[in-house]
Amino acid sequence: MKHVLFSYHTCPLEEPGTGLAGGMNIFLRGLLPGLARHGIETDVLTRGKGDAVEITRPYPGVRLVHIPCGWEEPASREAAYRSLPRFIERAGEVLRATGAHPGALSAHYWMSGVAAGKAWTRERSPGMLFAFHTVEARKPEPSGHRRDALSVARRSAEKRLAREANRVVFLSEHDFAATKEILPDVAGKGVVIPPGVDDSFRRPPPKEEGRRAFGIPPGAFLFLLAARAEPGKNIPAAVEAFLALRGKGGRKSLLLVAGQDPPAGGVPGGVIFTGPVPHARMPALFSAADAVLGPSEYESFGLVPLEAMASGVPVIVPRAGYWGETVLREGGGATYPPGSPAGLFGAMAEVRNDGGARARMAEEGRRVAARFTWERCTESWARLLSSAATRDNRR
Repeated sequence: MKHVLFSYHTCPLEEPGTGLAGGMNIFLRGLLPGLARHGIETDVLTRGKGDAVEITRPYPGVRLVHIPCGWEEPASREAAYRSLPRFIERAGEVLRATGAHPGALSAHYWMSGVAAGKAWTRERSPGMLFAFHTVEARKPEPSGHRRDALSVARRSAEKRLAREANRVVFLSEHDFAATKEILPDVAGKGVVIPPGVDDSFRRPPPKEEGRRAFGIPPGAFLFLLAARAEPGKNIPAAVEAFLALRGKGGRKSLLLVAGQDPPAGGVPGGVIFTGPVPHARMPALFSAADAVLGPSEYESFGLVPLEAMASGVPVIVPRAGYWGETVLREGGGATYPPGSPAGLFGAMAEVRNDGGARARMAEEGRRVAARFTWERCTESWARLLSSAATRDNRR
């Protein structure tokens, strides 16, 4: 079966880091080769940087179609949105030129969904499967913050996509339930398919090797925070809690922030900024860590806690959202009340000071992560795509 996937926002399957859109790359790198093994060939339509359409084949059964639409540097969501009309026009031309009629059509993130809905104009086009991954209306807004034009456009598009998509894929039951409260049109069409985690995280290198790779002293207690620079990731609060902890007898503690460059105002003592880290090096980074912080105020799922648990590293997360609920129920780390700096401080102190608790959390986390495999994820996606191709779900 032929499957056309729109992934406009990023150039998927290239080497991802913990920077912009890295999570989407990681997801597609795990999903698409598995679909090919199930007999589903995929054409991925994405933005191209050149002047002509370029087709690459990163895996058997997967074609990556780079469509030029006016790439702007530095890459940003605003620049991607400005290029979206040109991408839609060129994508429609490419689809008409191929003459192929796929059995399934899917899109990830809102710009990809907009492109898929407008570029595919055949009368008998397949119904679209859509995955939000994150929902703009669920993101916390700082007090006094005024929505910009891109946020307004995204909210409008996500409402329309919730209404028009044939099926909507969520990564967790928690995400599905919370999204239904804001976008009720997804009720009755939601499907929950959790992602997998690469086996390289289940077999990370030895701690000493990971520490040498990132220059971490052997005797230091290392907190790791892996996230791109975004207000909702709550990085300043994590840095503040770490500095308070370090000031109270934790001089040997370090905080490594992966995924962003150092701030212009300087870096506090004990804090290390690495910039983006290639995904292939992340198992070594987790092996170097004693605990992983996940202070984000909103995550539809969150791959970092899953990768940490698979690596046997305790996580520290707010007592809300999917991972907060999972850790409370099954273990694998420590939780704290959302929005509580004192709670975050206390959870960090608990994990740092209790080696026995850390060992227990590590084993609990491995058990939690064991059920998240790409084999299960791709089997579920393959059934969904095949069902979409055989059911009478034409628009």
